[in-house]
Amino acid sequence: MKKVLSLLLAVSMLAAIIVPAFAQEKSETHNPDECGNVPVIIVRGMDFGGLYVDLGTENETPAINTDVGMIVKGALKAIGMSIIRFDFDYFIDGVIELANGIFKNFTMDENGDSLYNVSVPKYPESADNYQNLCDGEGFEYGMVRTCIEAFGEGHTYYINYDWRLDPYVVADDINAAVEAATKKTGHDKVNIVCCSMGGIMTVAYLDEYGYDKVNRCLFMSSTFCGAQVASDLLCGKVEIEPENLYNMLRNLTSDNKFLSFLIDALDFMGVFKGVTALTDYIFDNYKEEVYKDTIIPVFGKMLTLWGLVQPEDYENAINYIFGGRTAENAAFLKRADALRELMDGRTALINEMIDNGVEIAVVAHYGTPVVPVYENSHFNGDGTLETYQMSGYATVAPYGETLGDNYVAEKPEYLSPDRVVDLSTALFPEYTYIIRGAPHVAGSYGTDYADFLVWLLSYDGEFYAGASEKYPQFMISDSAQTLSSFE
Repeated sequence: MKKVLSLLLAVSMLAAIIVPAFAQEKSETHNPDECGNVPVIIVRGMDFGGLYVDLGTENETPAINTDVGMIVKGALKAIGMSIIRFDFDYFIDGVIELANGIFKNFTMDENGDSLYNVSVPKYPESADNYQNLCDGEGFEYGMVRTCIEAFGEGHTYYINYDWRLDPYVVADDINAAVEAATKKTGHDKVNIVCCSMGGIMTVAYLDEYGYDKVNRCLFMSSTFCGAQVASDLLCGKVEIEPENLYNMLRNLTSDNKFLSFLIDALDFMGVFKGVTALTDYIFDNYKEEVYKDTIIPVFGKMLTLWGLVQPEDYENAINYIFGGRTAENAAFLKRADALRELMDGRTALINEMIDNGVEIAVVAHYGTPVVPVYENSHFNGDGTLETYQMSGYATVAPYGETLGDNYVAEKPEYLSPDRVVDLSTALFPEYTYIIRGAPHVAGSYGTDYADFLVWLLSYDGEFYAGASEKYPQFMISDSAQTLSSFE
């Protein structure tokens, strides 16, 4: 019996020594006081093809219907009926039917919530727990992989979301990631990287949950100041100008000499003027029908789009989309008005953050034409968004032009060397980087731009645009996302 008691006593004493030691070793596997890597929250942009119906079930399908058979059948029906009846109205009716078949699942209900069971894959744990994120290459996926490797396991979180939703709903997901990152790493604060549509989502998070746990916030090609394309779409300002159509096609074929020559030849022969004469006829005669039957039912109640509308266009957009039906749409408009108030207070909120020690950077691109289907598509941009809004309202010359030799900037140091962008009028000029030629949401894995992102997240010094000689305030990017300064 004494031997048994002695053995139990010895085991107990050994456990008393080993268990605390093990616990101490485990708690010290990551000591935030000795770790210079602040956790990173990456809020992605719009992923048009990333929505799914009945996600995770045997009925799972992409929300956007890209069935080739359905599209070909619908197109042939539209063309055939218009020829048989010798009436262009049948073609438009067919196109509307086809568009509704493609985008049906995107439709929102009367309150601005998803009408169908649409959702996206979520990543509640740190990004290194998901192989597809660890292997990312381009855009936000490349950013995630870069941050995983730069800042270590457990230090990168990725926010995927349904981009149609109220930004305040997405703000809850961002907050959950912030809470998880701080709890699991022991750090008090995080760095947020918000890309494209992630800009307005992050502004909503900051408004709803505050910035006490934010160390640094990077607005990368983001919508933190909205987007002109959303304003024009919801105000009915759709049009295609020959020059804008030419600019887009010429840019898309710039790496192919034959195609570039062909585009130039077509422009010389007036083909683009002929194309836009047809689109003008369609817009003049069928725009109201297309809006009534497709655009308003599918896109008219996406709250995110309403958050992107420019302040000066907001009332016009309400009148165009809802007309005299504001009373019956009061519940939706109440949520839309809340987003308008959010964006109205955005500048004061960010200035307050800066005053309280939160560091920010705004990164915007220019030198690529935007999609030429809206009134202001002559704006300079990065192929998706306009530089004017991305930069926080810098003065920007139209695509293909400069501000002119006689233009005088209020602060000459904020004028780009090619005289295209003047940051003097931007909201946060001292924290804004302008990069010519970079694609929308750059940062592909293994590129110079990815290194720039890591520098933005890890630089330990006075934080302002141009703080490093390697990364001046105005830069140039080539197609491989190699960065260089202006000569």
